[in-house]
This record gives sequence, structure tokens and C-alpha cells, in this order.
Amino acid sequence: MTIVAVRVTRRGVLVSRELIAALGNVQEVQIESRPDAVVITRKAALGDAWRVEVLDKMKAAGLVEDLRWPQPARVSPETRARVAEALSRGKPLSEIIMEDREEYA
Repeated sequence: MTIVAVRVTRRGVLVSRELIAALGNVQEVQIESRPDAVVITRKAALGDAWRVEVLDKMKAAGLVEDLRWPQPARVSPETRARVAEALSRGKPLSEIIMEDREEYA
């Protein structure tokens, strides 16, 4: 455990650059305030560990099964554009969605 100076401001929690460098390449951190310390950990690591643990328990209970799906074939950008144009009915997808919402509202 590393002990560093932390300052809380109206803009957030300020920590030293050394701490951020020690955490590595992270996008988000989790800050936990305890009576004797402020604990800063990698948010992604906690979420990943929790997700793996829950998934393992669900597999053990028979609630989740790994299915091996074949990978879809690669489609060229030209083919994608042609299919998108054919399915768009000549309108942007956002307009089609809004029309469908109005129709089923």
C-alpha cells in the first residue's frame, strides 16, 4: 500500500502524479473514504473481478452456458453501404425509428 497526500476540493479529489503513474493506464478509479484512510483503486479491476465471479457462480448453477457461435463472414464496406441503402427506404435510420415510435405510441 502506498500512502500519498490527497486534497479534496470543489472540483474533486487531487492526488499526486506518482499515484496515477503507479496505477498504470486506467480511465477510472474508485475512491473509498474510510475512517482512517482514503483508498483509491482501479475501477475496472473491481468490476471485472466481480463480473467473473458472478459468471462463474451462474455457470456452476447451470444458469449460463458457453455457446460457440460461428463468426460472421467479413463484409466489405461497399456491400454494407448497399445493404444499408436498401434497408433505409431512402431515409436516415433516425427518421425511420422516430416514425415507428409515433406509430406504436
